[in-house]
Amino acid sequence: MRHAVGFLALTGVLAWGEHALAQSLSSSLGLVAYPSGGQATSKQSIDEQECYAWAGQTTGVDPVNPAAGVEPARPAATPGTGASAGERAVKGMLLGALLGNIADEDAGEYALAGAAIGSVRGVQKADEARVDARNQADAESQAEVVQRLELFKKAFAACMEGRSYTVK
Repeated sequence: MRHAVGFLALTGVLAWGEHALAQSLSSSLGLVAYPSGGQATSKQSIDEQECYAWAGQTTGVDPVNPAAGVEPARPAATPGTGASAGERAVKGMLLGALLGNIADEDAGEYALAGAAIGSVRGVQKADEARVDARNQADAESQAEVVQRLELFKKAFAACMEGRSYTVK
């Protein structure tokens, strides 16, 4: 009797394991497929495998790597967002010379300091513009990957629904 109970428990674990495997493809997509036509677990597993393959062929999307085939976004050329490093250096030099004259000091030293400060600030502004453009390009690439994965999920669900499953 003890062996019979152990056998039944093992059979239950195996049946649960088979059921968990049958759900793995739909679950991996964040979907739940209910066999509304009364399909057996083994039939559902086969249907999910076939629909998974069909969705990939139909959409050209690999859900394991949905970014495959997506062109890496290149940042668009950033339009001039202000003065360049050279322009800022000139403005800084002029401002420094003016301040040197007002302070009745050596205008040349003030001009050099102003040029250095203006140049550094111009480079900083250019770097900030490049980083902003790169972040925008990355966000656009990520949005395209999400759209591709959603397309795959729709195709998978359509295939499963065509085989009498309710998919949510």
